[in-house]
Amino acid sequence: MKKSIYSIVIAPFVFSLILIFTAWYTVGVVEKNTAAAVAQLNITNLVSDINHDYSEYDSITDQLCREYELKTQTLSILISQMPKTLSEDMTAEELRIVSGADKIMIADKTGLIIFSTSPEAELEYAEEQFRDGLTKKNYCSTSITKSENGIYFDVAVSRRNDNGIIIARFINPAMNEVINFSDSYHAIKNTSVFKSGITAIINLQNGNFIAHTNPTLTGTECVIPLEKFSEPAGDFSYRHHSEPSVVFYQYYDDDTVIINIVSKSEIYTKRTTVFTWLAIIDLLVFISLVLSIRQFNSRQKKSQFI
Repeated sequence: MKKSIYSIVIAPFVFSLILIFTAWYTVGVVEKNTAAAVAQLNITNLVSDINHDYSEYDSITDQLCREYELKTQTLSILISQMPKTLSEDMTAEELRIVSGADKIMIADKTGLIIFSTSPEAELEYAEEQFRDGLTKKNYCSTSITKSENGIYFDVAVSRRNDNGIIIARFINPAMNEVINFSDSYHAIKNTSVFKSGITAIINLQNGNFIAHTNPTLTGTECVIPLEKFSEPAGDFSYRHHSEPSVVFYQYYDDDTVIINIVSKSEIYTKRTTVFTWLAIIDLLVFISLVLSIRQFNSRQKKSQFI
């Protein structure tokens, strides 16, 4: 009789443990898949934003190159018709302002800068990439340089009245805003994955962050081993800053990977809640069964004395 009574207690208890584990596992799988879907959507949106920014950057760059080259060629014609330009600073400054250039330089056939609206540029030489145009007619070439201060265009065209080239530098503030998105991937600031999730872009060539949700980490080394990014897309568990997390990732190109880092405590919130309530219910049922059996045994003993 006592054995059958114990089986009454043990059987439901074992069954409830199996139920709790099944619920814990099932809810965990669902939450993991949901988190993966959210991370994938976040990465997809980020890739779309980056591609859009690059497309806009290329389009604006082409338009500005054509515009600046036309302005510089016009400058060359005006300078050839105004010989006093090289001796009258006011004339040169007026030309610079009218053309919208930030700086105008003139180089002779050796590449030596013989005139510049910026005094510090005189007695310097034209950039190496423009040397081919020093003795050519109808030469036109544009160099685009990116720096911490933004982006600027150097346009070199042939001089009309002598050998050498005229170089005009243009800086476009609107272009600087575009480059902030396309090169630094500032678009990650507009993306979010869960409440405290992290979005970052890694350069696989040097292991550094190209961009990070925390701007201070941009340019620093990624602590996640790069060999973990072994597939075109996927996820893996990782202890990020001592906190159990899941890293979701997708390659942007062969040298760049986009990642989302999400704490497991954020992913498995429902699983924790379900486990807690089922454990409480299981404990209450177990206590109820034990109390019921004790009461049953007490009644049995009393009936034996009667």
